[in-house]
This record gives sequence, structure tokens and C-alpha cells, in this order.
Amino acid sequence: MRAITANVNPSTTQALVRLDNFATAVLGAAIVVSGGAAFALVHSSDDPCDLVNPVPLANMAWDNSLLPLAAQSGSASITFQTMTSPLWFRLTLTNGVGAVRATFLQVGEHSHSNISSGQFAPPKLAAAAIPGTNIGAMP
Repeated sequence: MRAITANVNPSTTQALVRLDNFATAVLGAAIVVSGGAAFALVHSSDDPCDLVNPVPLANMAWDNSLLPLAAQSGSASITFQTMTSPLWFRLTLTNGVGAVRATFLQVGEHSHSNISSGQFAPPKLAAAAIPGTNIGAMP
């Protein structure tokens, strides 16, 4: 788990962020606005890097329905979390002044992983060892 940060300012007015599609869905985000900046944040589940069905960047569908209203666009700093993680975020500086930094953190574990030991395995729960329970099957 590592934070991913995007910065926009008058010289770089747009930034794309690719999230981890193998991580669990819980997503925390912080948007910090300075210098009178205004921003717009949108997300997409299209992927220009997909090996089977890539969607060209120019044809990606962007939406903001997963975001709280204050994170969709604004001029004030905000933190939020969502239980659903898209593949991409696009942060745009909308007024040409100041700067905006968006930091995204996907927390949790790879609940669908078949890794059972080692540093990337989910933590072992004592209750998971009790016959007839499924505690620990999901985080």
C-alpha cells in the first residue's frame, strides 16, 4: 500500500492517477487546495493499458458519481473515502491559478488473492481456523 499523489498548477493543469485494480476497494483521498485554485475531479473504469480491451485515452468515459459533491469540483481542501475504487482519476485545475494536490490511498488487503504465506499474504485470524466458520475469508 502506497499513497499516489497528483499535482496540478498553472503550468500542469491536468493529472491522471492509475489506481491498483488488485487492491480492495476502500479508498481514502485528501485534496489540498492552495493559492485560490479551483479543481475538478472525475473517475473512470476504462483502461487504455488493458491487454484485452484497451480504451484509447481520448475515448475514456469520465464520471463523478462515486465522489462526494465537494470532491467533484471546488476550491476548498477536502478529505473523503469511498468503498468503490475506479481504475483512474483525473484531476484538473479549472481556474488557472494556485495549486491542487490530490493524494489517494487504497487501504485494505488483497482479499481475492490466492497468496497464503509470505509478506503479501493476508493476516492470519485465529477464528479462521475454527471449523465451520468463514471468518477471515474476507477482510
